[in-house]
Amino acid sequence: MKLYIKTNKGLFCLACPRACNLSLGRGYCGVRSAKENELSCDVSELVSSIANDPIEKKPVFHCFPGSAVLSVGTLGCNMRCIGCQNWEIAHADLDSYHWGLQRITPSELVALAERVSDGLAWTYNEPTVWAEYVYEGARLAKEQGLFTVVVTNGYYSAQTFKLWEPVIDVFRIDLKGYTDETYGKFAAPDVKARVILSNIEKAASCGKHVEIVTNVMPGINDGDLEYMADFIKNVNAQIPWHLTRFFPQYKLQNVPPTPVSLLVSARQMALEKGLEYVYLGNVNVPGMENTVCPHCGNLLIERKGLSVVKSYIEQGSCPRCGHKIYGRFGG
Repeated sequence: MKLYIKTNKGLFCLACPRACNLSLGRGYCGVRSAKENELSCDVSELVSSIANDPIEKKPVFHCFPGSAVLSVGTLGCNMRCIGCQNWEIAHADLDSYHWGLQRITPSELVALAERVSDGLAWTYNEPTVWAEYVYEGARLAKEQGLFTVVVTNGYYSAQTFKLWEPVIDVFRIDLKGYTDETYGKFAAPDVKARVILSNIEKAASCGKHVEIVTNVMPGINDGDLEYMADFIKNVNAQIPWHLTRFFPQYKLQNVPPTPVSLLVSARQMALEKGLEYVYLGNVNVPGMENTVCPHCGNLLIERKGLSVVKSYIEQGSCPRCGHKIYGRFGG
């Protein structure tokens, strides 16, 4: 599938809802352009970051807990989040980026993953900007029995989802807010929240494993938390929601770290609304990363930081009451 369209007004990128006219220059993401009237992903096969991570670092808690995932990223993003923790690569200028980029073909990436990991994840920057590379790597990875993950801001097009849907197992989606106003304060003034919400609904309805992360920023998106909780419940109350603590980053140095009390109360609010799995991240609060059975309260997965201490799940179910647990579990 081609993620562009040619018209008499130019070549328009279809990777994300912006539909940039690449005939006028590189798109908003800074890495997609038109060359000789064809689309060029200028970072295809160019890797800025690569690491073998625990799947919990994404964070993904309900897909093969304790497994390793080879994580890879490039440059560019279709948002401009002013508190971005990876702004050095996500907001980098390709032409002046001076740290060097490693060329890794999709087949080389999968061969490496086969040696060291159980899966592949496209993360660190927005995977949509090199959607075709993601697809090719994921296609090859699936052929070799690896699971696949995109860690995304959710601002991708219907065409990109159609490309990824057959080959991506896990959609770990950032939900930064519930309204256009909130996204405008933090991510970019023209981002439409409904696109991200619809993409979450679509991934869930297609049977994909979905986990959602909200980095809670005081005075920016904490007023949206109840709306987000209601939304997730209406999609599927079993979708894990990770509420993470914000620390001053990039252009938000003046915003203090999220009070732990705010995260704890937000988690309690979400559980009272009926969400079954709500976790806290970037905090040291005992038990907030453990998985418990929503039916009987039995401890199912004990975690310490990014490590699984012990999993008690049996064949995807609670061993005490038999309740089926959302996710994919080995054994």
